[in-house]
Amino acid sequence: MDEVVEVVVDPFTQEKLPLHPPLVFRTDPGEARRALGLPDYVDTSDPVIAHGVGLLHALSLELPGHAVALLGGVAYRLRSPSSNSPTSGLRRSLHDIDLCCHHSDAKKLHSALLKIGERQGSALTVVETHADRMFNALMGGRRLRLHNVNQVVDGRCVLGTIDVLADEFRFCHNLDLKEDISQAPTNGHTLPLSTLLLTKLQYIQSIPAEHQAQVPGRVLGPFGKKEVLIGPEDKDVRDILALLIDRPLGESLGEISSTRFVQPLTSDWGFWTTVRLNLDHLTQTPLFAALPAEVRPTVQKKAEALRAATDRVQPKRRFGFLQREWWEPVETLGTPAPPATPSS
Repeated sequence: MDEVVEVVVDPFTQEKLPLHPPLVFRTDPGEARRALGLPDYVDTSDPVIAHGVGLLHALSLELPGHAVALLGGVAYRLRSPSSNSPTSGLRRSLHDIDLCCHHSDAKKLHSALLKIGERQGSALTVVETHADRMFNALMGGRRLRLHNVNQVVDGRCVLGTIDVLADEFRFCHNLDLKEDISQAPTNGHTLPLSTLLLTKLQYIQSIPAEHQAQVPGRVLGPFGKKEVLIGPEDKDVRDILALLIDRPLGESLGEISSTRFVQPLTSDWGFWTTVRLNLDHLTQTPLFAALPAEVRPTVQKKAEALRAATDRVQPKRRFGFLQREWWEPVETLGTPAPPATPSS
């Protein structure tokens, strides 16, 4: 009889999960990658990518006809060779798997994820801890948080987080994802490239000016007399740069659509302002300066083209620049804030 190991999945409640080690994929991640039609550059030797691709393939079997899209760092790995390359300077470590679905499919997806390890291999085991259940109840179906078992070490689970968003991405600004999710099966199983960029370029916060030394390379400019505005973290800048290096601007499948990029900005002055500030700052970051000299002009040209497209759709201004109503507060430098969707 197979050995059963009870592993702790929540150190606070001591919840345990019975597992049969070693953890196995019913479909090898490399085979799952090929079955999904993903490029060979997608590195499934990375355990987070292996689990992300494995889950995506398993869900295509468990929920046929129901669209599920990846976003976050795993999605960038699927769409960008530079995000996978160990020599590009743009590959980064991953921890979470971010998925999105239609709100009408959220309950089905929730149920499928909790059963998927039994049906598609123990390596895809997904658990919902006590803390997850409380969080999910508070979110009212707009967002789900679960955990997957990456590996078992000395009787303890090494868990990754699975975030599931329903219909929208809510962070510093809001993005309606319903149409994007519907097109995911023909769009590399991720959100469109333009939307992936907007999930990263929408980050903005204000911090006391005396704290700006804690965020080198992220300061966008002054905000009044005593504060400064800061933009995305280095991990997000890496993703943005990789996509701009690898993908052309254009309106065809697999290209970064300027039309789609600016569409959410046309009626939201705050979102429009944030994206403009971050595009301006992108080529001033240390990560941009560290790119090979032959690559920087490509990124510069594409950033300028996206900025020009953004300027052409300037929406009506509803707030003064120094008013805080034009973005949602999120956690910054360890300061507690209301729950928000992390940009992973």
